[in-house]
Amino acid sequence: MEKENYEIWLEGVDRALYPRTVLPSGTEVLIVGGGITGITSAYLLSKAGKKPILLEKRKLGEYVTDCTTGFLSQIVDLAPDQLIKRFGLKNSKLILESHQKAIDDIEKIINLEKIDCEFERCSSFIYVNNKSEESALIKKADQYAQLGVNATYKKDNTLKFNEYGYIEIINQAKFNAIKYIFSLAKIAVENGAIIAEDTKVLNLTDKKDAVLVEVENVGIINAKKVLSATYIPFGKIGYLEHKYGMYRSYVIEYKIPSGSFTYGTYQDTLEPYHYFRIDKENDFDRLIIGGNDNLEIIKLDHEIGANIVRNYTKVLFGNSDFREVRHWSGLISEPSDGLACIGETKGGNIFYAFGFSGNGLTYSYIVGKMFLDILLGQNNLYSKIYSPDNKLSWWKKIF
Repeated sequence: MEKENYEIWLEGVDRALYPRTVLPSGTEVLIVGGGITGITSAYLLSKAGKKPILLEKRKLGEYVTDCTTGFLSQIVDLAPDQLIKRFGLKNSKLILESHQKAIDDIEKIINLEKIDCEFERCSSFIYVNNKSEESALIKKADQYAQLGVNATYKKDNTLKFNEYGYIEIINQAKFNAIKYIFSLAKIAVENGAIIAEDTKVLNLTDKKDAVLVEVENVGIINAKKVLSATYIPFGKIGYLEHKYGMYRSYVIEYKIPSGSFTYGTYQDTLEPYHYFRIDKENDFDRLIIGGNDNLEIIKLDHEIGANIVRNYTKVLFGNSDFREVRHWSGLISEPSDGLACIGETKGGNIFYAFGFSGNGLTYSYIVGKMFLDILLGQNNLYSKIYSPDNKLSWWKKIF
């Protein structure tokens, strides 16, 4: 099998390392997980005067964040009709609003901190692969508009590869998530946060007034609050343990002729769906395309998964001038009800965040802001929607 290449976002990046030093025996806030969610939270906490400890068993961004395609999208993986059916019109509006606000606030952070991470506003396009899907797409555009999304159905030659209809959602974005989190980590440490890579958390024990964090080769750290930002739920959390499934998605990067297609992010309406982004480079354009998500338990050969994406690319674009640069795959954590689980269980001191589907980059900010608001005793408009206890009542209705 050809080896996968995960280095796409690291080219030209000066990667700082955070070796473990002597860790304190107690802290107000501890974060488990050094992906974009944990690092965003550490940054926001440090800017608010907190001094969190962040522990990552690998290197920052490894395993999940470095596999991303860098989409910042308001829409979630769950179709708008299913979103309304499961959570109601009011809550569905708030869900999509929370992701758009996350994009806006991420841009504010990038501008404030002068972070060079290739952030770019763009439109997001939802397209169909054949004429029979057009009527459903028109209906979907109306549903998104009903939910407050700036979505418009169109049928023209803008996409340059599709003769059928499409939805354009304006004011979305794309960026390099690794460059972004490396900058946030540096700022957080400058503000007093402690980051330790190659540091494995073994267990979390939630007591009445604190959480006992057992760390390999370190011992016990007492934390008043813990953020579990490990992509899948960490520790024994009862009914939440089996409310998600792990999928693997396959991604290929191509160099393509300049100006071949409209710059932006894209997805189709198939199940499993396909997605891609078109970026302008110096002497060429870049196509990053992925999909063919399958349950990780199937253990599909990764090269077979990549070949399916290659074949889809040929059918979609019919262009032989594409040069493959690399390919890789990444894990997607899919919640049973289509909505991430974010918050504390009743009476607990551990703040859980998992089940992000394909929206982990916007969820990272939603989590960080929600966690900060809890620590500061501030109201958060979106906390009830995503809370574990509230989701339990929805699961009973849905399933």
